Amino acid sequence: MRKFKGYGRTEGGKSSRLVVIAAEGRYTENIYFETVKNSQRAANVHVEILKRDNNSSSPENVEQQLETFAKEFDLDKKDQLWLVIDKDKWLDKTLSEIAARCEQKEYMHFCLSNPCFELWLLLHKIDVSQISDSEKQNLLDNKRVSKSGDPLLKKRLRELMGAYSESSYDAESLMPFVQDAIKRAESLDVNVKDRWPQGLGTRVYLLVKSIIDQQ
Repeated sequence: MRKFKGYGRTEGGKSSRLVVIAAEGRYTENIYFETVKNSQRAANVHVEILKRDNNSSSPENVEQQLETFAKEFDLDKKDQLWLVIDKDKWLDKTLSEIAARCEQKEYMHFCLSNPCFELWLLLHKIDVSQISDSEKQNLLDNKRVSKSGDPLLKKRLRELMGAYSESSYDAESLMPFVQDAIKRAESLDVNVKDRWPQGLGTRVYLLVKSIIDQQ
């Protein structure tokens, strides 16, 4: 029997694969992955989404959250721990050091969105390969826009979804378009050997494929 310490449940049998997610944001990512877990998860995959009670959202803190979990759970070789962060304001040096540490551990996966997780949500709605280079650059810059003061990606999501905030949005409405988002993210990921997308892009598609067992 495989015990998920601290999570109040036991998985029987060796066929179950564990996917653990720790994200930089306290709400946006968790809302999405809870929805994917409930509606898209493959039967042979068990998903744990780690919560955080504070705003300690640096990549190092997210990494430590996963390492703490790893110490408390006897991981199987097929289990996966996913560190979900944004490029955003973080320095390349910081991200490179964390990515290098992840590469040294078979179970750890470095999952970055450039500029941020909202790009992954946007890909459920539009194919950014069809927009102009200047529009792509605007999304990558993700500058705050006039009046609302929100970053551009958040503004675009609000326009496309009708309502959107980091702590409240209809993730269920995105589920019919998960496969579209995967294909669109794959097409943006032109240099898969890079530790993260150097231009506009997101590696969240790899995590979602793992959850739905489309590897």
